[in-house]
Amino acid sequence: MWLLKVNAPDKEVQQLQLKPGTIIVGRLSTNEIVVDDVAASRRHAEITLDAQSNTVKVVDLGSTNGTYVNRQRISDPLNLQSGDVIRIGQVTIYASYQPDEVKPQRSASGTHRFTRELLLESLDQHAILLYETARRLNTLTDRAALDKEVTDQITKALSVDHCRLVFAKDFDNIESFGFHDPQARQAVRQLSAEVLTAAMYVPVLSGDEPIALLCLVKTKPDARPFDNRDMQLVVAVSHQASLALQRIDLIEKVRKQETVQNLLRRFLAPQEAQFLLRDYLETGHLPELAEQNVTVLFSDIVDSTGIAERVGVHTFAEILSIYYQTVTDIIFKYGGIVRYLGDGVMAIFMRTPEHPNAEERAVLAGREMIGRLNATGALNINQRYVIGISINTGAVMIGYVGTTDRAELTVLGDTVNVAYRIQEYARPYKIVVGPATVAAIVDKFNTQRIGAVTLRGREKPIQVYEVLP
Repeated sequence: MWLLKVNAPDKEVQQLQLKPGTIIVGRLSTNEIVVDDVAASRRHAEITLDAQSNTVKVVDLGSTNGTYVNRQRISDPLNLQSGDVIRIGQVTIYASYQPDEVKPQRSASGTHRFTRELLLESLDQHAILLYETARRLNTLTDRAALDKEVTDQITKALSVDHCRLVFAKDFDNIESFGFHDPQARQAVRQLSAEVLTAAMYVPVLSGDEPIALLCLVKTKPDARPFDNRDMQLVVAVSHQASLALQRIDLIEKVRKQETVQNLLRRFLAPQEAQFLLRDYLETGHLPELAEQNVTVLFSDIVDSTGIAERVGVHTFAEILSIYYQTVTDIIFKYGGIVRYLGDGVMAIFMRTPEHPNAEERAVLAGREMIGRLNATGALNINQRYVIGISINTGAVMIGYVGTTDRAELTVLGDTVNVAYRIQEYARPYKIVVGPATVAAIVDKFNTQRIGAVTLRGREKPIQVYEVLP
């Protein structure tokens, strides 16, 4: 029989057995497989089981964003093989064939040494899930929140009954958390993933040191045994948990060793630290949202999803790292504040008595970014990647949202929305600006009028200008 296992972020795993005939996959609630993802079309693809030949075929139904099988976008009907992976947006569908006399899932019971190859294979198999996991974990600043986020994701993805992240300080009392298998301690001693029929223990490693242990147990009598893909998923999540835990521990160590002022100056950009300290040192509170006039800059890598699909998750992560480092250095050089947005950045340029010309600094930063990145090999030796710069000036609500220990600079308002929307006119390698920005720089840079454009979400059109090279 053919089985499909549907994995979607923040949702329980859906597993179904294919019956002879055709099922539809897409956003419509009447579809047999509903894909609740912005990248999915209403009727996105169809999957057909031919009972006579016992073959399964997948067909893309002319979707906007494509159907991918094993990372390749399909244009023609494709016969699936057992183990193939279908991706639509962030939703993955694993196809497997099991002979009728064999149990639906083969157990992965045994000891799996935590080798580099195991980790790389696990990361490669679950790149979509890891994108969402990394995004969530990167915002956390305490262990309790990390524990909840990691265990919630694993519980939903694998439908386990009991999941816990046991930290190193509690290794001697693992049994007190309800895990009595000797393999739990063995996973820590041998640095191995220990898989039983209804239990799994995977260490969270910092180098060769176990800093936590992921413990999973199924208690329902009819629960399917853990398979190899389940084990790889937990190994991949353990790696993300390790990175987040190390970052959290480093932040906590610095908090204990230094004053609040030194802490802020170490972890924040100089301009942001100054902005934050101004009110914090006087009141003991982070600055709340307040109206200010600022200049907002957006830049992103064009077709980042397609690039990630073509080059793979590891290479794309390296490209993003170089991109972030390059643009961050430039933005800091011109006195901006940086916020990372997945495949792009937002920069805020504020007017201060020392630096009143926020608009000019934003344009200079944009010019230097284009100059640095508009060259083959700037981000990757084999290819040039396209960016654009959009800039807008106006009133925003800016301040910190959260608590003293966990907060983030937030910028809200129509000024931000306009800056984001006019990016589409900035490609390739152009700088486009809104009317308030051009009014402040017209005597400093050559500009030309693009015209009045209508932006999604706005009733009135807006005049857009290009800053010429």
